[in-house]
Amino acid sequence: MALTEQLSQPLRRLRARYAQSPLPRFLRWWGGELRALLPERWRQRFEVEENWILLRCEGEDVQVLRQRGEARAELGRLPVQPPEALPGALADLLGEDARGFRRALLLPSEAILRRTLTLPAAALENLSTVLGFELDRQTPFKPDQVRFDSQVLPHDDEAKQVPVQFALVTRERLARELARIDGLATSLSAVDAADAQGSRAGFNFLPPEQRVGKRHVFALTVAGLIGLVLVFCLLALARINENRRGLIAELEARVEESRNEARAATKLRDELESAAEGANFLAIEKARQPAMLLLLEDLTQRLPDDTFLERLTVMRGEVSISGQSSQAPKLVEMLQTSQTLRAAALSGPIQPDPRSGKDRFNIVGHYGPEQEDADASAP
Repeated sequence: MALTEQLSQPLRRLRARYAQSPLPRFLRWWGGELRALLPERWRQRFEVEENWILLRCEGEDVQVLRQRGEARAELGRLPVQPPEALPGALADLLGEDARGFRRALLLPSEAILRRTLTLPAAALENLSTVLGFELDRQTPFKPDQVRFDSQVLPHDDEAKQVPVQFALVTRERLARELARIDGLATSLSAVDAADAQGSRAGFNFLPPEQRVGKRHVFALTVAGLIGLVLVFCLLALARINENRRGLIAELEARVEESRNEARAATKLRDELESAAEGANFLAIEKARQPAMLLLLEDLTQRLPDDTFLERLTVMRGEVSISGQSSQAPKLVEMLQTSQTLRAAALSGPIQPDPRSGKDRFNIVGHYGPEQEDADASAP
């Protein structure tokens, strides 16, 4: 209870500031514009809170009125006695659609005491307490003897003095009026006074703990459906996200498989290139080696008949010829026109041999194709 009392004062201040702001008027206008766009059946659904069932005790009967905005219509009259039969009779009279409307008991105007005060604008933040102090000055009652309520009258938003109308009813009279409709007292949302036209004056003398809250069945249904849609949307998003994760994992597996295949192909290519290089190496080496038959044939045709060879050495394309000839000085000139032996030249001096009567010679040269030609001829 202490916590409720501590929170009630800040809430009253917030309600007062909200009521003074232009926001309520804007929201009413905006809501009306939005409702005008809806079909008639939906407009009636959204206007459930604007419908009130008004109860007025007149003699031995209870007059039942339906108020929607400024319009009122009498639905019928119910006998007060017996009080326990009133709930069932009222339910039959209202029907299925109107049973959910909020209900208000209208007290006769002579049972209400009204006063109009001019208060500082700052007093609106704690209006209930200020009016409690004003009761002693404006009325002959104590705060514990009455139930009172107030409403701020229209005024300029910048005004420093605000007109406030408050009304009160004695607790005794309120209890007596509620006892007349004892069977319906627990279903009331408000106890108000009737104005000159028979509508609500805008007060509520019923204690807050006894008021029946607003029924937002349709709004709660819509909110539940919206929540359900949101849940399904979240589930759909989660499913889509899961599908994307699975697809990404599958794509990553395919990419990794392609990478492995590419690595295997690269390895096979490297092995093939290595094998080809090995095979080419043999072909290149073979191409670089001179053909000995061609060399012997060329030397046989070019050397004179009186020339004989003692030694013929071929190593890595280098040819060394040693022998005896009676025409040793002319041998180099004879070998210059050779197509197989290149760069023939004497190696050392020509020396006569006294036993044979001929000259000893030593000729060196190159045999075989050039390096570039050998590389080009290799497969």
